[in-house]
Amino acid sequence: MKKIFPSNTQNGILIVDPDQTTVQRLHQSQTSKANFSVVPSEPGQSLYEIIEKNKLQYIEYYGLYTELRLMENMAGLKSMPEKLKLLENFFNMFEEMMQCLNTILNNLILINFTSQDFKQIYNTTPENVANTLFKDIKTLEGLHLELQYQSSLRYLETVLEALDFNPDQSKKLYQLDVKQWSSQCYAHLNQHITTRSMKVRDKTMCCCKV
Repeated sequence: MKKIFPSNTQNGILIVDPDQTTVQRLHQSQTSKANFSVVPSEPGQSLYEIIEKNKLQYIEYYGLYTELRLMENMAGLKSMPEKLKLLENFFNMFEEMMQCLNTILNNLILINFTSQDFKQIYNTTPENVANTLFKDIKTLEGLHLELQYQSSLRYLETVLEALDFNPDQSKKLYQLDVKQWSSQCYAHLNQHITTRSMKVRDKTMCCCKV
């Protein structure tokens, strides 16, 4: 069974494992107990809490897509309005998933890892936040790539055309360059790690000179 974000375990949301018929519980951190939102719903939220909420919202959508079984249900539905409604729901959900990733990036690059009151704001060390975000970004990137290149979605453009639905809509799947997205996230995190390593090295050299 797949484990997605096994850390930060307090509560959980359900997600279907695409490789099995069983349902697993996806753990949810304390900071994300409120209803999910792609925008800050509370003025006191930290940047990391906003990232966490959008991360879990993305995972919830990913689970919903797995349950949706888009192409299988498209083949099973006889009513044209039902088919179009299913497609509309899918594209709307995919738009929300991309918005979640963009919100994560936009807030991540604002995190000041060298802030003097970092520990007071985030209740943990910069290293813990950076390491957690590194793992989360890698996982989200993998999930999005998996979704974009699923074999069943290769025929989406053909299906849309057959239904007289704008076939260009299928290009929305690749509207977000998730590789570029992750690179931008890593760039900010690496900047912090590089700066910290230089400070540690300088401190070590100063100690050696004494």
